[in-house]
Amino acid sequence: MMNPANHGHGHGHGHGARPTDTQPKQRRRRNELHQLDVYRCALLLYRAVGRMVTQFPRGEADLRSQMRRASRSVPFNIGEGVGKRGRARAAAYEIALGETKELIVALDCVEIDELAPLDHVITAQDLADRTAAMLTKLIESVDRRP
Repeated sequence: MMNPANHGHGHGHGHGARPTDTQPKQRRRRNELHQLDVYRCALLLYRAVGRMVTQFPRGEADLRSQMRRASRSVPFNIGEGVGKRGRARAAAYEIALGETKELIVALDCVEIDELAPLDHVITAQDLADRTAAMLTKLIESVDRRP
């Protein structure tokens, strides 16, 4: 005898799962911050570093933590800078630049110690270099304003 609750196909739920039950939400919030190339690049760097450090061996917890912190700090400080004016804006961008430079050094260490696949390291290094270059230009443009 067929149970009406499972509609005769034996798995006990209605026809088709709700999209939010099985799939991540596809909608992404976009605002003026997301229009900045430097912010989007910093998020890609954060993602690349996050994926990379999960593969580190157990004894590399300090490096893993340092890289996660630095990679998270870059977009945070860019976002903070966007909300400021003048010298305060440049100061936030300078912090983001310092954290990016720290990541460049850390990525060199990852490469030397062979802690991640070389193509992953190179991708992250390219993103870090690009982010640093954009931040440098942003800082210079803020410093040139009267």
